[in-house]
Amino acid sequence: MRGCPRPSRLMVVTALLLAAVGRQGAGAAPDELTVAGSEAFAPCLAPALDAFSRESGVVTRLEVRDPDPPGDADVVVGDDSELTRLLESGDTTPDAFDLGYLPWVLVAPQGSGADVWAAERGPAVEVLGGKVSREAREALGLPSHRVRLLRDREKLRQAPYALVPRSLAGPGTWREVDVRPLVATVAIVSSTPRGGDARRLLAFLKGPQGREALSSCFAAVGERATTAETAATYATAVVDWWLPPCSLDRNGYNDPEEVLGAPDAQRLPGQQQFSGIMSLGQGGYVTVDLGRSIQNGPGPDVRVFQMVSGEWVTLYAATAAQGPFRLVGLRRPCGERTPGVFSNHCDFDLAAAGLSETRYLKVEDGEIYPCLAGGTITEGADIDAVQALNP
Repeated sequence: MRGCPRPSRLMVVTALLLAAVGRQGAGAAPDELTVAGSEAFAPCLAPALDAFSRESGVVTRLEVRDPDPPGDADVVVGDDSELTRLLESGDTTPDAFDLGYLPWVLVAPQGSGADVWAAERGPAVEVLGGKVSREAREALGLPSHRVRLLRDREKLRQAPYALVPRSLAGPGTWREVDVRPLVATVAIVSSTPRGGDARRLLAFLKGPQGREALSSCFAAVGERATTAETAATYATAVVDWWLPPCSLDRNGYNDPEEVLGAPDAQRLPGQQQFSGIMSLGQGGYVTVDLGRSIQNGPGPDVRVFQMVSGEWVTLYAATAAQGPFRLVGLRRPCGERTPGVFSNHCDFDLAAAGLSETRYLKVEDGEIYPCLAGGTITEGADIDAVQALNP
């Protein structure tokens, strides 16, 4: 085209260099190991990453954001509510593990009475936004006009009244909330080109130096671990089950017999490869026979083992196979860690259903995630086993 001089070789090289610099400025530099973690975990991760960089010479960069989608991150850190899709889809490697627990606290000015939290017209409460706060908000039970969701860490720390993970609590009086703490799980993104450095980071975080760097922020994993202290009695037979057609077509783990016996779920090599589970899909259920009646005793009476993360489970109970079934617990997050077992668990008390005994248990998916929107072959709660704690 006339009037357009042909670019010189120097101009072309300069343009390419500028473009490369621009690409690096938009994301991670090629020699950086990028870790994505949400607002709650960032204050805990920062000193640990600094310690790792000093010890290893690997430059790390912390992106404070939702870990899913992982974007350009090499490593992600998040709670069960944030990582379920990544862990089940195979977008992370199988060597994920928990860093520690982060309890929720209520923050109020010194001298504030407990009644301030129950008042209809009390002060506004700043609450960490996002998926991680759902359970805590529901447990608090405040009317919507008193709750303000924020993702700004400094504003949350400065709030006179707040419901936040302990890592974001500011000055004042702290009171722990009776709700499941956040569980910081670290995982390597499967597609990372920096797998070697990512594995070095995980080894560091699992070792003594990493544990020391995290200890001032997280409660140790062992502090929250619980085990059944009664004789083990597990489901012996399947009475009934149902999965929606969409889940039957798409899920890869539809065998109800897998929920019988002791927990034995495993993650196998390969993408989305597991054993020992039944994925309930969108609203599906399985009804099991415990083989004999169990009594309503002190504390929880039934334990449901559910794989990978903290997906939600609903439980019904009956004394006869044909029912009637009574609701024991509705849409309970099933993510308590179980020492020595791959699956997590959630516990239920028969007293909540007004039952003195039961024999038949109906375990129903409580996640209710649209099947057609799912991106894995393990949609819905993934049931490993059902245990009677008070046979």
